[in-house]
Amino acid sequence: MSGKRIDWLDIAKYICIIFVMVHHLEGGSEALYIFYASFFLKAFFFAAGYVYRHTNDFKGFFIKKVKGLFVPWLIFSTFNILLSQVLSFNEHNDLLTEIGWNLLQIRNHGDGIWFVAALFVAFIPFYFLTQWSDKKDKNKGVAAIIISFFLSAGSIAYTNLMDPSLLPWNGTELPWHLEYIFQAMLFMVLGYYFRKRYEVTFDKYNTRINRICLAIVYLLLIYMPYVFQIEFPILIDVIYQYVREFTGVIFLVSICKVLKTNRYISYVGQNTLIYFALHGKVLSALQTAMEKMVPNVYAAVLGNAFSANVFVIILALVISVVLMIPTWIINKFFPFVLGRKNEKGYRGNVGQ
Repeated sequence: MSGKRIDWLDIAKYICIIFVMVHHLEGGSEALYIFYASFFLKAFFFAAGYVYRHTNDFKGFFIKKVKGLFVPWLIFSTFNILLSQVLSFNEHNDLLTEIGWNLLQIRNHGDGIWFVAALFVAFIPFYFLTQWSDKKDKNKGVAAIIISFFLSAGSIAYTNLMDPSLLPWNGTELPWHLEYIFQAMLFMVLGYYFRKRYEVTFDKYNTRINRICLAIVYLLLIYMPYVFQIEFPILIDVIYQYVREFTGVIFLVSICKVLKTNRYISYVGQNTLIYFALHGKVLSALQTAMEKMVPNVYAAVLGNAFSANVFVIILALVISVVLMIPTWIINKFFPFVLGRKNEKGYRGNVGQ
């Protein structure tokens, strides 16, 4: 698999990046958000773990992640900040303030392309955990999943119990997503051991009837509390969150395993890092244009839940096509931005 792309993984990343853009667009309903919220980011971490091949050379591993994640994050996030100073459709801070927040990487506080930064940091404990678990015997794989789960639960406990007033930015978020890395790592570990130990069994039972049952279970899990306005105690709510997320990722994988890809889906799926970095400015430009050119029509579309959901999905698809142009230019003429020398052997980014 070293030189060949994995079709179902590109399909999954395509679906997730479309929902990332939908999430950032105006107008999507809460019901639509509930559908994709459980998997649209977690699946990227799952994909990152799935394609990871362990090496005992930490220095080589770290240099590779610096080139493939840190450098693209730094270049794209700085580019977006500089561009915002010249062309912006939204309010923003002065240049030095935005650069400062970007370097701090505190979630929800001017953290440009936060996901790539979070993935870069999460790879560090992930490396050492997989190294430890692969050393002895296969039972260590189960232990690695259990350890990563409790570390993830600990980070959620911190978020819920930490007094946000103790930090200068009045939030529980920590610089460089330190409060989030174990939540990310959990799904990376799940993806890693899914490929190594469980994928063959999963494929065996990924039948049509099982996919239908899984879809029903997933829809019940995510919509029952929403429809019936159920509020769980905090501990039950956290457990329920994990169940939703695990089921959501499994549901996505099961569907993508049987879908057919094409050149468009594959191209977007293998360039999600660029899409993460550039989609914000494009969608802001389109939304601003519609607000100015057809304000009444735009407001009417967003005023109806069904039409608004259809609209944001269509607009996200349009943006995905528009971004193919700068994506091609970057891959062709500026591959160093992605930590590559040329397109030969290119396997994509953000999860593959």
